[in-house]
Amino acid sequence: MFGHGKSKPRSQTDRELAQRVRDVVPDRVKSALQKRPDSHCADQCLCHNLTKKRVAKLVKQFSDGTTRKTNAVYVLECQMKFVTQKVVREELRLQNDVSWIDDAQENRRLIYVGVSTVVPNRLWKHAVGNGDGANFTQMFPPTRLLSIQWFERESNAYRAEELTAEILEEETRNRIYISQPG
Repeated sequence: MFGHGKSKPRSQTDRELAQRVRDVVPDRVKSALQKRPDSHCADQCLCHNLTKKRVAKLVKQFSDGTTRKTNAVYVLECQMKFVTQKVVREELRLQNDVSWIDDAQENRRLIYVGVSTVVPNRLWKHAVGNGDGANFTQMFPPTRLLSIQWFERESNAYRAEELTAEILEEETRNRIYISQPG
């Protein structure tokens, strides 16, 4: 009879999303971090001879073939470099110092977690560094795409972005800084 019984929840619970992230992302990221980019870096990275076509090809490696899932949480490794608070304020046009710069520079490796509905375009914006990417990737440009996980619902993707950052912080402690803008 209509209206009786349990209705299907509109979105996944945090526990389900967290388990989905735990099942894939930490192992993918740890495995990628153990492998140093090889001499073919120009074919695998986000830092050399970048074209939109190559970015799309990198994204395709993480595709599951379905077209229903258009919301994605992605994980990038970023270039470690030393920047002063003054440089950050000038380049990002900020009035005050930002604590994440000092926190990031205390670590050996940098990871950025983001969410997008059009992943190739978003990665392109992060990589070209002309002010369209996140503040973090403006200061620490992305070098490699480590993982993408796809979601049907935008709300699930945004929550999974937060959970991905939290889970990676728990599971990759070895002086790795995890940045997540949400």
